[in-house]
Amino acid sequence: MKIARIIKMSLNSLKINKMRTFLSMLGVIVGVASLILITSVGYGAQYSILSNIQSLGSDVIIITPGQKTNLFKAAMSGTSTVLKPLTYEDVKYLKRKLPDARISPESRIGTDVKYGNSTVSTTSVGTNADIFLVSNYKIDSGRAFTDQDINGYRNVCILGATTRDNLFGNVDPVGQNVKINNIKYLVIGALKPMGSMGMMNLDDIIVMPITTLQAHTRVKSVQVIYAKAMDDMPMDVLGARIKSLLLVRHGTENFSINNEQQYIDLAKTVTDTFTLMLTAIGSIALIVGGIGIMNIMLASVAERTREIGIRKAIGARNIDVLLQFLMESTFISGSGGIIGIIIGVTLSLLVPQTFIPTHITSTSIIIGFSIAVLIGIFFGVYPARKASLLNPVEALRYE
Repeated sequence: MKIARIIKMSLNSLKINKMRTFLSMLGVIVGVASLILITSVGYGAQYSILSNIQSLGSDVIIITPGQKTNLFKAAMSGTSTVLKPLTYEDVKYLKRKLPDARISPESRIGTDVKYGNSTVSTTSVGTNADIFLVSNYKIDSGRAFTDQDINGYRNVCILGATTRDNLFGNVDPVGQNVKINNIKYLVIGALKPMGSMGMMNLDDIIVMPITTLQAHTRVKSVQVIYAKAMDDMPMDVLGARIKSLLLVRHGTENFSINNEQQYIDLAKTVTDTFTLMLTAIGSIALIVGGIGIMNIMLASVAERTREIGIRKAIGARNIDVLLQFLMESTFISGSGGIIGIIIGVTLSLLVPQTFIPTHITSTSIIIGFSIAVLIGIFFGVYPARKASLLNPVEALRYE
């Protein structure tokens, strides 16, 4: 029997029971769609995190509290040996000892900001004037902090892009007054959009002098210190000098000094692990869909036993019957894979990028479709083989 005829007979058989064919496809559709969506979210998070880390520059040193010799293990366990936290006094000490370096802290705390009748919940970031030289904070309008703002404990602030839009819309916020935890602040600037890091919106912030933040809150420690040499000092030399200075000041190495590449490696490891776990979960739906195809095909063999007997009695070979049922299962899984890809890509594009960044790759589409087809073949072999081995005499007697 020619392949073209077998294909035609397979398609005709599927058309006879359209609802059953669709229900067979459904598991594959859901599996492939979820696989595409999950991998796009995983890769989107990775690209977002890596781009923001890389924007710091390869010459920036990142100092964090706690001794963490393995960033990945530290991130997974969430533990560290913090005997004495990093403080703004450490920053001022390093700036005195390293006058040719730019050193900036970051302290973060959740806060409410009010302008007129509008109130938004955001994150207050306490820092100093060097932050604009060592990070990806860029002024969009207004001005940056000055040393006078920091040393004078001034109630001034700079709005992140999202905070600005939520409070002021299209109105220029520079020169306006806002209330942060019922304390009046003058808006002196607004930041350029920075996007997101994973699921964290980097623009949903309000930046103020760290001295002002500490004066108005109970926050006395800093979560991170950025350092960057302004001359030709190699990064490893700067890191070694900072380490020796903090060792003298703290008396013990209860801090970690890392560079951009170490954080890139950490981000890749964490996001790859996250994506792999989610992909495995999505693959379960595909396996369930394959089992559904096998059940439907077994039921189809039982229903068409007499038809198979007639076909074999007039000359159809075992291989012809096997190929017909195998093609039916492959058509079901392949068609379900195509529909699943369309749905998965559509959902990935519809996800708000400011909330969950997504990145669709051709690899995930190809893998998703290939797995769908292979599942159709794998779970279709047993029913197809069972149909091909039917005895034509017994099949003709089947009622």
